[in-house]
Amino acid sequence: MSNDLIRIGLVFSYSLSYYRDIVRGVRVFAESSPRWTFTPIAPDPDAIQSIRPLNLNGLIAHIFTRDLAEALLRLRKPVVNVSGVLPELKIPRVMADHEQVGRLAAEHFLDRGLRHFGFFGYTNHAFSKGRELGFRREIERAGFRVSKYLSDDPLHPEPTGLWRWDDELQHWLIGLPRPVGVLCSHDIQGVQLSEVCHRVGLSVPDDVALLGVDDDDLFCKLARPPLSSVALPGERIGFEAARMLKGLLSHRGRHSRTRMVLLPSPGVMTRHSTSVLAVEDPDVATAVRFIRTHALDPIGVPDVLEAVAVSRSSLERRFRAILGRGLGEEICRVRMDKAKELLSGTEMPIAQVSKSSGFSEAKHLSTAFRRETGLTPTEFRNFTSGKNSGKKTSILLWRRRGRRQRR
Repeated sequence: MSNDLIRIGLVFSYSLSYYRDIVRGVRVFAESSPRWTFTPIAPDPDAIQSIRPLNLNGLIAHIFTRDLAEALLRLRKPVVNVSGVLPELKIPRVMADHEQVGRLAAEHFLDRGLRHFGFFGYTNHAFSKGRELGFRREIERAGFRVSKYLSDDPLHPEPTGLWRWDDELQHWLIGLPRPVGVLCSHDIQGVQLSEVCHRVGLSVPDDVALLGVDDDDLFCKLARPPLSSVALPGERIGFEAARMLKGLLSHRGRHSRTRMVLLPSPGVMTRHSTSVLAVEDPDVATAVRFIRTHALDPIGVPDVLEAVAVSRSSLERRFRAILGRGLGEEICRVRMDKAKELLSGTEMPIAQVSKSSGFSEAKHLSTAFRRETGLTPTEFRNFTSGKNSGKKTSILLWRRRGRRQRR
């Protein structure tokens, strides 16, 4: 019986929730492949050499150094890479769409009325470059510029070991105009920058709004205040990586052409580090605060006008000039953000999601979802959780239909 088993090596550090999410996605896929068995392997060239006697059939690996890549290739077994560090590797890859991550971060800051922006990342790592590119392009499209601080630190098997004090980073942060929104290329950098702010007396989020990437529950809660973060589709990546590896195994290497699958982020998980409203117009600021406080209740535009006590035409005109959307659109946007959070993070029934996110009926939620993402709420949930992988939506980017125009 053991000869019928398909032995899969999982080459990961397990210190971050993102890595564990990928492994969970692999496990979900393996429910339909009962012959698969797994061997966890440290992401170290010596460890790779030591597993030769196991005669693995294939591997899924987070490859972040050339030495690790070379050790894996010497095994002459099918490998799928789930890392966005070394884009030049000729190894099939499944990873997040890092440019889309950057675009989401930019939209998140622009939605808060910010006009100054920074990026904290790495000089040489492809995932950081992609996030910076998407962020910068979206900010520049809105008519603004991005200041950046890039570190030369290498990545290590234990990513939390990247933490170190950096005086130049402190000087860069102090020199930024305020209020400023800073995207950090991952949550560890977000916590690091949060500590820099405390050290130099800058308030988060009033002076510096901080946004990380990964949505690591430990690090996001470790930051002071808790860190907002762009979530990555970790389980989806694991599922698709396992599916890709199964294809490589079934073809026995006949199709060795490099493949790439990019998967989009399910969205920004909002916490206190970006709860800033940088809007100088007091009436618009009052309207935004009212909407964000009450959008999950059964309110409409008349309720906003009652709270602000100005004419609808005046408020709509000023609101749209500053934020690029109308009052009703802002109510729907806040409700959609809540619905995405509930769909991707809970098993709550769709009808309850609709009610809890402020939509009067499930069909209204479905209409809003189709208009913004091109997916139904159920398709969005399946997409972010790794289910229904056979559908076309499983590897397509869901995007907003029609980008809003900003002044």
